[in-house]
Amino acid sequence: MLKKLLASVGIGKARVDAILLSDTLQAGQPFEVKVEIQGGEVEQQIQGLAFAIMAKAKTTVSTAEHDREVQKSVVLQEWWQDLDMTVQAGERLSKTFTLNLHPEVPASELAGRSIAKVWLQTGIDIKNGVDGSDNDPLVILQSPTQLAVLNYISQSGYRLFKSDIEKGQVKAPGFVSHLPCYQEYEFKPDSFSLFGVREIEVTFVSNGLETGVLLEIDRAFKGDGYQSISIPNHCTSIEDVKPYMARILG
Repeated sequence: MLKKLLASVGIGKARVDAILLSDTLQAGQPFEVKVEIQGGEVEQQIQGLAFAIMAKAKTTVSTAEHDREVQKSVVLQEWWQDLDMTVQAGERLSKTFTLNLHPEVPASELAGRSIAKVWLQTGIDIKNGVDGSDNDPLVILQSPTQLAVLNYISQSGYRLFKSDIEKGQVKAPGFVSHLPCYQEYEFKPDSFSLFGVREIEVTFVSNGLETGVLLEIDRAFKGDGYQSISIPNHCTSIEDVKPYMARILG
């Protein structure tokens, strides 16, 4: 009786560990995760496993005094895997799952530098018990098309200043985003120009076949202007994307 009571309030509960089988991931591509479940002090029935891709995104919070920007955890994707299995006290079980990243999931790294916080959260649904969970940081790289565009901009006289994930949706002629947030790369010119570009913000929206590129260009005395284009995903080098980018960036 005592052991059943302990299990029902989560004392001695089973624990889950998720092990990524790849060091780096890419949006729109499948990845494998091995889940190891360690039984607690008593036998427990596990009904299923929950997975979620999470990210820290910038959002604006309004108060009576002023608006301020904060970082909030956002669910980008989630899956549920039915199990209906019993784990004995002290027993260790493992199972491997293949999941697919949404093509719009933001990158977490660029040229070895961390630019965003994205992670996989794994949890177990234990009948009459409290969920144990595991969080695993993800290294997600840009697609070859995205990387080619970023390199083209860098070689056009601009340097990457920062990258943010922001809550909201991107809409442009020919494409629209579907996740609750988007990633923005902010570039500044290498040299000052009194009447030139002061800043370029780049956002990607990929659908797996082509990559939508939205540029917000801040020009001195002219304010912000928007340009967009869609680039086929077989364009994977600077030379490949140049004919497209030259139309909107010059």
